[in-house]
Amino acid sequence: GVYSLKGLLKHQVPWWFAEKYQVRVVDGNGSLLASKSKIDASATTLSYPVSLDPPGYGMVLQVTAYRGADNLAQTLIATLIIILAAAVFWSLWAVRGLIQRRLSAEQALRSEYAFRKAMEDSLMVGMRARDLEGRVTYVNPAFLQMVGFSAEELIGREPPMPYWAPEEMERTLLLHNKVLEGKAPHEGFEIRLMRKDGSRFDALIYEAPLIDADGRQTGWMGSIIDVTARKHAEEVARQQQEKLQVTARLVTMGEMASTLAHELNQPLAAITSYNAGCLNKLDSGNFNALQIREALGKLAVQAQRAGQIIRRVHDFVRKSEPKLAPCDLAEVIDDSVGFIETAARNRGVRIVREIQGMRPELMADPVMLEQVLLNLMRNGIEAMNGLPPERRRLTIKLGQVEAQMEIRVIDRGPGIPPEVLEKLFTPLFSTKADGMGMGLNICRSIIEFHHGRLWVENNPEGGSIFVITLPIDRQ
Repeated sequence: GVYSLKGLLKHQVPWWFAEKYQVRVVDGNGSLLASKSKIDASATTLSYPVSLDPPGYGMVLQVTAYRGADNLAQTLIATLIIILAAAVFWSLWAVRGLIQRRLSAEQALRSEYAFRKAMEDSLMVGMRARDLEGRVTYVNPAFLQMVGFSAEELIGREPPMPYWAPEEMERTLLLHNKVLEGKAPHEGFEIRLMRKDGSRFDALIYEAPLIDADGRQTGWMGSIIDVTARKHAEEVARQQQEKLQVTARLVTMGEMASTLAHELNQPLAAITSYNAGCLNKLDSGNFNALQIREALGKLAVQAQRAGQIIRRVHDFVRKSEPKLAPCDLAEVIDDSVGFIETAARNRGVRIVREIQGMRPELMADPVMLEQVLLNLMRNGIEAMNGLPPERRRLTIKLGQVEAQMEIRVIDRGPGIPPEVLEKLFTPLFSTKADGMGMGLNICRSIIEFHHGRLWVENNPEGGSIFVITLPIDRQ
């Protein structure tokens, strides 16, 4: 039979094969005899000839791969694979750098956390954080050591706290509420707290807002300082200061013993005189009851005067706690002058009192203020020893300066050299050969106890001016 080459190719070559390859039959001269497809595939190098001899008479079956879409897709896929591989490699490199930076950041964070933790653990100040409802959210080891509780016993606790002292419960709760309202004192507040074993200690607490990274307040951070030892030391120092003041008053009275004896001798001599006169009248039998009554009245006045002197000395030298009471400074000045007026007169010194303006009362201990004034007046009198009699004048001025009372003790002595002025109030420093150097230091301590100030200035007219200021309204 006769078969068509084109028909053979059309029916015998599968369609899927024809889509990938060009199938054709050529003669010995390369002339095309039949083809499965008319698409040109001559540019490709993927070609495979099959000789049909015998009996093909030189015919060749030629199969050629198309340079078509599939090859382009393969090239594109290969290119994409290369690009993706490069991208993956670059990503891995970038991720490696990121991981290294993250590891470095984590290491730095761990170091910073360890540093801050070590710093918190080494603090001597107790730290306690509370949220806005007052629940404890954090405590440091120093605070735990103060109160004797563990962190598990305190974290999450709500008021009342186990370390609140029962006797201070009402005040502690009031301060707690003030803190939550944002009204805590900026200067801090002192309160008594209780340890787990029931013992008490005094604490100074400062409260500050706790702010997060977004700037929002999340609670309150408290700094707690155990001030028990400090308060005990202050109490011991106060007691020693009181003893020193009493000793100084005794020394002052000892130095003024002759003056006081002379002052006391006057009313005693008058009493003796009036008493002798009355006895003589009674013995003579010639007396007038009115005269005897008058003499006895004068005797009583002198006895009262002697009693006042003894009482004043007793009040001045006795050991007692400071007693703050409404005090008229003019009366304090009068009493102080009464102590020393005789000694001043014996030295030819005239004491002048100048009371200016209103005389509001202030809370003070009059005996302690008398001690200060007496010391300053004695120093002023002694400073004028070598002056002519007409210049020996000691002036005590009292006046009000704004919300303070001011006392000035002014003498006309030689004044105080600048190098001495700086250390005049220093303990154990004295300008006197036999001085202890404690008088002015004690005076300043007494005035500071009354929340006042004591300083010295040189008098432009010669001499020195000791200035005392005391607040009128003191809580």
